[in-house]
Amino acid sequence: MMKYIPYILAGILLFMVLFFGLRHREEDELQNSYKPPVEQTLPDFAFKTLDGKELRLSKLRGRAVLLNFWATWCPPCKEEMPIFEREYKRCKDKGFEILAVNMDSSEGNLQKFLKENNYSFTIVRPSEDLQKELKLMGFPTSYLLDKNGKIYRIRLGVYRELEKDLKELLGC
Repeated sequence: MMKYIPYILAGILLFMVLFFGLRHREEDELQNSYKPPVEQTLPDFAFKTLDGKELRLSKLRGRAVLLNFWATWCPPCKEEMPIFEREYKRCKDKGFEILAVNMDSSEGNLQKFLKENNYSFTIVRPSEDLQKELKLMGFPTSYLLDKNGKIYRIRLGVYRELEKDLKELLGC
């Protein structure tokens, strides 16, 4: 019986690690994702497309928009990009658009990232006004807007529940 004690203890320890690890993830998602209690809109931010044109948020009214602020040096940002690509391909025909706002200070980092990764959603750079006006808590930060431009959800961290939110918002 004594020879089984290390195995029993290892099993208990493994169970505790898994249980508390999964519990921490649930708490993290609840604390970092919320729907505003009252209707809110964002200002009509301007962005620079990768070919240098201006794109205003108001031009996307009539579409649900995921406005995501990210950087190439941010591991959680890179983790959520495949999620965004999958959901964009699944819901773009239902009126879904993604503006992935790259906040890198170096244009070279973004160009290198884009050569290594082929995403079909829109990647933009912030305008100077946006950089001054917006106060982000960290990266990634996402705003999911409904078709009227109202904030549906704000997500700090990896947006794992995007599929669920798009089903509620667009039925896709």
